[in-house]
Amino acid sequence: MRKHGEYIIDKRLKFKKGFQRKFIDKIKRNSQKTWLELANILDLHTTTLRVDWYTEKTTIPKKKAKKLLSISPFENWDNIIKNWVLEELPPKWGQIKGGGKNKKTIKTPPICEDLAEFIGAALGDGSLSKNEFNLSSDATQKDYVYYIKNLIYNLFNLDSKIFLNSINKNNLLMDTYSIELVSFLQKKGLTIGNKIKKRASFPEWIFEDDKLSASALRGLFDTDGGIYEKQKGYRRAIIEFQTKSPYIHKDILKLLNKLGFKSSKGNQGLNIRIQNQEEVHKFFKIVGSSNLKNIIRYKEFLKSGCVPKRKETIELMEGFNEKIPFKVI
Repeated sequence: MRKHGEYIIDKRLKFKKGFQRKFIDKIKRNSQKTWLELANILDLHTTTLRVDWYTEKTTIPKKKAKKLLSISPFENWDNIIKNWVLEELPPKWGQIKGGGKNKKTIKTPPICEDLAEFIGAALGDGSLSKNEFNLSSDATQKDYVYYIKNLIYNLFNLDSKIFLNSINKNNLLMDTYSIELVSFLQKKGLTIGNKIKKRASFPEWIFEDDKLSASALRGLFDTDGGIYEKQKGYRRAIIEFQTKSPYIHKDILKLLNKLGFKSSKGNQGLNIRIQNQEEVHKFFKIVGSSNLKNIIRYKEFLKSGCVPKRKETIELMEGFNEKIPFKVI
């Protein structure tokens, strides 16, 4: 994974429609390697290969495509360029097309569940500055960071950069540079700077529809919340939101009440809990989760009655596959 500020300065291959997927599929099938094995060879996250490239959401850097073919050379490289590729795009073509990294024209989405979920995540681990949106997360939750990256791409047609914090290697950061994005998010209710000092809270449109409320709550749950063991030795789980903001605390209570949940005060400060076991299950039916950490902990709780600890959860996350957002049917 590249560090902050690093950029792959390379031409990008724009394949003919459907050919990029076919190219990757042939290599995967012929090599009989897993997505994870292929991604490790290419020094990528699996989401970049399996989602961004395989579904043709983004183009492939020329050097990476050539390395990918070397894994299982089913065709001559020159023939791939001649017969499979529509054109070679110049290095940093996205920035050139957009007129600079902060001047990209964004797609403006309507009010929808995906936008509500993004707002919830932004109020949790996100922050806004004058030129960019940032998200900070535990490095073990890279799948969730890539989920938010794809959410941003689908909502705004913007790419984001993900990198390890150079000071704290346990911290994963994501930057999305766009003045237009910041302006749009401000209009939708978010604030620049310190969220507590600026009294950041959920915009009113979130409360106008139950589906929007549930989606926004999911985004906050996956960043500033989680499912935990109620007490050692007891086969009970709790949902807990952890916040230091009295304004977000107030909104969490409002959202939970709107969706029919009974909550109680947590052990520390402004934390909020759902402790009734029927309501814990109800939470995963109505709100659900897009974070593998929370999904795995809940599914393991259903199996054994115990919520796995951090180390076990991280081990279970490797290779885990689940439709996201996850909800109990």
